[in-house]
Amino acid sequence: MRNHLVPAFLTVLVAGCGSSGGGSNPDAPVAASEAGMQEAGLPLPYCTAKPALASVTDLSGTWVARVTGSQIVNAPIVGAIANQNVFYLLVTISQNGAAVAVNGHYCDRAQINAPGTMVPVVIPDAWAHTEKVVSRTGIFAPGADGYSILNLPSVTEIAGALLNAPTDPLPTTASDPRVIDEDNDGHPGITVRLSGQSFAGSLYSVQQQTTAIHAIAVAPDRLEGTLAFTSKQVVLASDPATIAVLYAQSTTSPDFVTCNSGVVLVKVGDATGIDGGVVDGGAIDAGDVDGGAGQGSSVSCAWVRANETVLFP
Repeated sequence: MRNHLVPAFLTVLVAGCGSSGGGSNPDAPVAASEAGMQEAGLPLPYCTAKPALASVTDLSGTWVARVTGSQIVNAPIVGAIANQNVFYLLVTISQNGAAVAVNGHYCDRAQINAPGTMVPVVIPDAWAHTEKVVSRTGIFAPGADGYSILNLPSVTEIAGALLNAPTDPLPTTASDPRVIDEDNDGHPGITVRLSGQSFAGSLYSVQQQTTAIHAIAVAPDRLEGTLAFTSKQVVLASDPATIAVLYAQSTTSPDFVTCNSGVVLVKVGDATGIDGGVVDGGAIDAGDVDGGAGQGSSVSCAWVRANETVLFP
């Protein structure tokens, strides 16, 4: 689910021949027209062509989520372009009445580079695979149309720094004591690489990201919905230093096209572990979880990364 404004600006700034960047498991972009399809009678903002399934009333179990956040980057000369950031999370959902608690980890991060870029953005595995903890609460309750709606209210997260409150101002220098090396690569904050033939380097930044989710069940093991997404970051340093200078010339804003951002959750286990169910026509083999047979009581992030295209074809 790769969430970086600076790479977005740079890939726009040097737009040229077509390319698609990302990390170990890049995901294909979804066309806005396809993502925005609505089942007749199914109101926005759920961004799915599938009808809601009213019989799903309890989400307890193990889920893998693919979260896609879009925002607009404005850069000199080239103007505005939408940038998509994709995150994969492994979570356990506990439900008590209508109240739900979501706890787990980020497993993978990818960026869908804009068509025409000459400088693909690469999220190194060190950051892409950093299993950052996620914890949030919400409700799963029937709406006016009779089917239940998952509502996870707005949550703000920080990457590359430890703040007293997530809404505090972000650090602006690498020497700020709040800055941490979150991806453990020896550089401040989090690291992203640019891999163009004529323009390459690394940047080190801290980030603030806010998300909110509304989703409906479209199958017993699948939720689909929309994501409210905003993100900002501060570049602490870069190599070469010109990357940070270029970033200072760009601006970012939310992408207000509703279905350019979205979320899909696939259930891979019941309340006690893997249930061996079928996901999108492909059986999830508990024997492949956590290294082999007999260890299928939980799903690992490594398993999620290996099965992203099965879970989200």
